[in-house]
Amino acid sequence: MSVQTGSSPPGGPASQRLVDRARRRVGRLLGEPNPIWIRELKQAARLARTPIILLVLAVLMTLLVASIGGMVSRDIAPAKTGVILFQVFFSLAYFVVALVGPAVAANSIASEREGRTWEAVLLTGIPPGEIARGKFLAAYTAISMYVVMLAPVGALPFLFGGITAMEVVIAFLFLFLIALLSVAFGLAISSKMTSLRAAILVTLLLAFPLSICLFSAGGAGLSYAAHMAWPEVPEGPPIWLPVAYQRAPLGLDYVLFLVLLPLAAIVVPAWFLYQVTVANLTSESDDRSSGLKTWFSVCTPVVAAAVAVPAFSVDPPERLAAIIAGMCAMLSFLTFCVFLFAGDPVGPSRRVEVHWARSRASRLRRFFGPGVTRSAYLLLATGVPAVVALWAAGHRLLLDVAVGTPETQTRQLQYFAVYALAFYVFLVGLGAFLRARIAATMVARVLLLTILFSIAVGPWIVAAIAGLVTELSSSESALVVAAPSPFYAFVMLSTATQADPGSVVVAGHTAAAAWIAIGLGLLAAARSRCAALLAQREAALAATDALLAQEDEAALAAEQAAAAHAAAHAAAPERAERAEPDSAADPLVGGRHRDAL
Repeated sequence: MSVQTGSSPPGGPASQRLVDRARRRVGRLLGEPNPIWIRELKQAARLARTPIILLVLAVLMTLLVASIGGMVSRDIAPAKTGVILFQVFFSLAYFVVALVGPAVAANSIASEREGRTWEAVLLTGIPPGEIARGKFLAAYTAISMYVVMLAPVGALPFLFGGITAMEVVIAFLFLFLIALLSVAFGLAISSKMTSLRAAILVTLLLAFPLSICLFSAGGAGLSYAAHMAWPEVPEGPPIWLPVAYQRAPLGLDYVLFLVLLPLAAIVVPAWFLYQVTVANLTSESDDRSSGLKTWFSVCTPVVAAAVAVPAFSVDPPERLAAIIAGMCAMLSFLTFCVFLFAGDPVGPSRRVEVHWARSRASRLRRFFGPGVTRSAYLLLATGVPAVVALWAAGHRLLLDVAVGTPETQTRQLQYFAVYALAFYVFLVGLGAFLRARIAATMVARVLLLTILFSIAVGPWIVAAIAGLVTELSSSESALVVAAPSPFYAFVMLSTATQADPGSVVVAGHTAAAAWIAIGLGLLAAARSRCAALLAQREAALAATDALLAQEDEAALAAEQAAAAHAAAHAAAPERAERAEPDSAADPLVGGRHRDAL
């Protein structure tokens, strides 16, 4: 510290090491909390209705659980009553978190835009990522208060028995994790909307069916699979995961299915929703693509590993079905990403290019920047190796099977993987071509969906109209008409068991080759179109810069001329004053003037 000024000298450049950066961020989080979060908390503290709502919710939940426990305990044992109350309470708490969380988060950004205060937030200079984190922390704090108020009620099932204290604690921990996803989902919807009512309406319309589907599939549906893996876990109850953590034996399956897969199921969508929120809050002239592309490149191997895990755990006769199901899930994820990047701009804006030049961005960073062709190359460079890795792992796994004919199963897997990869290449090329040709991103996505639906369903409709499907029992070559459809890969699976697959497989391979050729051709056309658009933009910007330079030169010349003219006017009286004394001092000049007069 300086003795004269009392201030510390400026520090050196910040370290770029990952550990130092993480340490600096943690220190900043503890020492300087997010200003948006602090502001939202101060605003919420002024509301008198928040404690009343929390109190009413806790009282209603207590009365409901107590009444159900009183009615059920008359006929069954207390231990079973505790199990029933555990399932009822945490099922209701799940729907409270899954519906209230998105609604609370949808109120954050849309209310700023509707109240005309969003511009004031932007003028503070806070980055969009920090704004998104502050809004998320504020909404997550609000929904966490609901969970904390319900905590005493959640302890009632433990008093009846049949449920351990650790199972109750784990269930509450998962409530907080579900609240994280629900708040991130509502925030992503709110960041796109300009009206508060529309944001809440759209959020609830999407959250209601999604929460029911997740509760049915991930709850009661997966409980049967968990019971098959661990008989100690009961089948049927929707809240089975906390019970599995407590009762399942520790092993490789425990780590894979109860630790890694739930972690991936939470981190991947939460990170995606956060990047979507940041992209929606960022200006169109800024870089809105790097975050989403980083998410895609990191999460694609994670998703590939997650969908490959079940194939290693099922019985050998069911491995082929598990591998095919995993590849279908992987291709669905990649198809979603194709639609996601169909909204990427044609190329980086001048503002982004200037920022890259000033920061000396590397080629990798520029590759992850905005651009249709960059997105297409990233989709191919990341998606194709992921599918090939699944194919290779499945092929190796099927060769180790001692049941059945591994050669036939590997051939089936080969047919499916080749056709799936070929159609994926076509889909990437089609998405890039449509985005390069159409300026509106929504129109490009709708047209892509329409073409995809037509290709998937159209060949089967044509075959049905022509009466070819009815001849399936007599001749499998009638299905050749449906070869362009991506669902034709399943037909190739069924014919791979024959000694001579015939025209069905030949037609499938021909369609796959055609899809690859068309996809690469569309990608080349998209690249040339983007290059032409960027060249036109650069020419227009160069012409604009030239006009501005001419105007600046003309303005500078006018300023110089005006300054010279003003200087000349200022110097004229001075010269006149100097000339008068000289003429008065010269007698000849004065005499001549007098004679003339």
